[in-house]
Amino acid sequence: MADDGKHGRLSAGGFGWSNCVFCGKPVGKAARSREHILPMWLLRATGDPNRLIKIETDPITGKDVCRPASTFHFPACQPCNEHYGKTLEVRAKKAIETLIAGKSLEVSQCYSLLDWLDKVRVGLWLGYNMLHKEQFAPRFRISQRLGTKDRVAIVSVDPQDHSKGFAFGGLDNQIFRTSQAGMFIRINNARILSVSFDGVISRFAGMPYPKELLALSNDPDRLSAIMAPRDYRLKQNWKEFVIPGTTVIAQACFWLGNCVEQGNFYSFINQNTLPRLRKIPKLRKPADLNQFVQTQLISNATGVFCYHLNKRKRIRFMRAKDNTDFNFVKTLYSLFSQRVLPLNPTRVIDPDGTKRGIVLLEMLWLEKATQIVLRLREMGMGDERLLSELVDELQKVCRIHEESVANHQGTCVLDATP
Repeated sequence: MADDGKHGRLSAGGFGWSNCVFCGKPVGKAARSREHILPMWLLRATGDPNRLIKIETDPITGKDVCRPASTFHFPACQPCNEHYGKTLEVRAKKAIETLIAGKSLEVSQCYSLLDWLDKVRVGLWLGYNMLHKEQFAPRFRISQRLGTKDRVAIVSVDPQDHSKGFAFGGLDNQIFRTSQAGMFIRINNARILSVSFDGVISRFAGMPYPKELLALSNDPDRLSAIMAPRDYRLKQNWKEFVIPGTTVIAQACFWLGNCVEQGNFYSFINQNTLPRLRKIPKLRKPADLNQFVQTQLISNATGVFCYHLNKRKRIRFMRAKDNTDFNFVKTLYSLFSQRVLPLNPTRVIDPDGTKRGIVLLEMLWLEKATQIVLRLREMGMGDERLLSELVDELQKVCRIHEESVANHQGTCVLDATP
């Protein structure tokens, strides 16, 4: 989403939703304020805040969707806007300004940066739902998604680059549209990959991690995990997450209540994991299980991956050897293919523990896989054999689905020809 200013102007203003983008509660006109997902301080720091920017490509027409940057805003209730404006945005602004000045960040600022990336990524996803006039109401908003899933930022800063501008990438795909799993953002001389998904970095962080995620048959929006064996050792091979020369910051996150439901509580809370947690959870009553727990910051800033327990420790951000938008977006799609897509469920689990494949989940998985392979092929990383296999499998699953629907509707009959 580069701000090249070459596309037509859309009408200004919000998108007509009446729920707060942060908390999701209805908000009347009298109490409504505007939340700029791309904050005004960022727009001013990167150029003319009223310049036309390409928001995305329309998934139906294929045309570029563009609008003045300053009009990309959403309804917010006054308490949320004031709270996030005085906390997250203030801290993020200071962190970004320090980052693009080529200076190091304190660990505490890195947490703010990760939170802000979550906010922008989820906010853009909500915005696309509005732009596409989706018929469903989102079941969560920004406040429910900050720091609730494993997250990692891959950062490159070039102190010698004095150009201004920002760009986005990696948002025009089904993985983002269904899970808000990752984006690329460039802010002046800083390039950042932001990736967040259930269990995506836990195996590297030496934390319990899912070998497979299953959808619950009686509640497909919830997932159950088949956990892999664990040794609690922080790994050094973060190959897919490391662009040579960049600095990586990451956190593993999990919901305590989910650990209890799946009988994995002591796998997550034990003598190996407690020293790594950013905040030791206090468990006095059942309601205390309804909280998300985060690890301390993980980074390779010292040359090796390690936990940073001192919030005042400074993290230095380096320059990628291949410091181009193209390389970052290509890496993002590779991460989608190698680390995010395999965690997307293709099976469900019944209340009695039976695991079984579901055609619709398999179709969605194959659609995502084919789309990512096509994106990579466009970037010169195609695998024709793999693409051919995916297309064949997609056609087979689609045929099974069509036959199932036809049979259910009574339109699939036996051939009566002798």
